[in-house]
Amino acid sequence: MYSKRVMVMLVALGLAGCQQGQAGTDTAAERLPPKAVVEPIDPVTDPLAAAKARKQQMAQQVDLNAMRADVMALIGEAKADNVAQCRVVGFGSKPCGGPARYIAVSVKDGNENEIMAKISQYNAAAKAENERLGLMSDCAVVPKPTVTLKDGVCTLQDSGSSAAF
Repeated sequence: MYSKRVMVMLVALGLAGCQQGQAGTDTAAERLPPKAVVEPIDPVTDPLAAAKARKQQMAQQVDLNAMRADVMALIGEAKADNVAQCRVVGFGSKPCGGPARYIAVSVKDGNENEIMAKISQYNAAAKAENERLGLMSDCAVVPKPTVTLKDGVCTLQDSGSSAAF
């Protein structure tokens, strides 16, 4: 009986800690609900207004896949002469906050500012899309991996997996 109460309390505390928008938000700011994903206009009663609302909604969407492809093309193979030219950068945005994952970036060619600006734009667009769609996540913190130099390429190394970009 005692262990059931403890489990219920732990689950309740765990769920309370995963409330969307909790971490790093201004407590004085008012939390607004996300914008509706589906148009509120009934297409049967007013098809023209529904089509117009849907077109407006589609215009607000950002092509995250194209932005991601631009960033990855700019990063290229992440070749470097030494590990000091490698960076580990948060990429994407989880709905609860923080990066969705990390990528390895090389600054060997001297285009660090351009790469970081593109990544920042992508991260902001991913965050805005999460908010627009009202997405939720597991609120798990993605641990920051270390970067190593493997065959002249910046490579992420964490527990069990590695990825190069």
